[in-house]
Amino acid sequence: MAISVSYEEKYGSCSYSAAKGQRTGTRVFTVDWADAFTLIRELRGGYLSWPEDEYTAPNRFPYVDNLYCSDASLVGISKQGEASNDEGIYITYAKATVTAKYESSNPDFDPENPEAVEEENVSVSAEIGTAEEGAWEYFDDTIVADTAMPGIVESVTQFSVTRFHVSSLPDSTISGLVGKINNAGWRGYTAEYVLFVGAEARRSITTDGAEDWEVTYIFKIKTHSWKDVYRSETGHGHYEEVRTTNGHDPMYTLGAFSGLGV
Repeated sequence: MAISVSYEEKYGSCSYSAAKGQRTGTRVFTVDWADAFTLIRELRGGYLSWPEDEYTAPNRFPYVDNLYCSDASLVGISKQGEASNDEGIYITYAKATVTAKYESSNPDFDPENPEAVEEENVSVSAEIGTAEEGAWEYFDDTIVADTAMPGIVESVTQFSVTRFHVSSLPDSTISGLVGKINNAGWRGYTAEYVLFVGAEARRSITTDGAEDWEVTYIFKIKTHSWKDVYRSETGHGHYEEVRTTNGHDPMYTLGAFSGLGV
């Protein structure tokens, strides 16, 4: 990926060394302070924004193959003045010096063809569908009889997607979609067949302060819409959509799973 901000590489700052099993390189840049953190993110690569739908390779050392940016740091220069916030008084800068370090300890490693960043898991189980007595009716206004509950044993697939190297946790998006069903086709599954159960997240922080999230999104999938209940009375014998007796609200609301980035 090309660097999106303007910068100037310091003359004579580029260095390279090779030892048995490892090669390293260094480049030093001058950049506007306002662009310095963007430059560091783009040098390091990975996932730059949410939803994280595209992996960006780290910046490659321009003089040799298979040598990529592994670390980037900055130092403020050209003092502008002082400012303050809740944390106290701090110095403001017009420019920054950014130092990028490149390394490759494994000659077979190629970040442009990276390791897996997503994993899927599937398990299938049987569940019994139930409904509160008198709370649901069919669309012809017939109350779902208490003798019809609990319902029929049916196949339910539990499906999870794990995303690695997530830069920030989309907790508001997750909480807003929990308990909703897909409003459109999703990963080959028909609309309304997939229920978003929730997510599990784990954060790692390295000694240099970088943080990395691993997020697992958990879904349940039926062979019919989650809005449907099995209707066994004579002349039916199929799944049929139900609604609340009071208000005619649906059993589940719809959500756009695309917001999860999976």
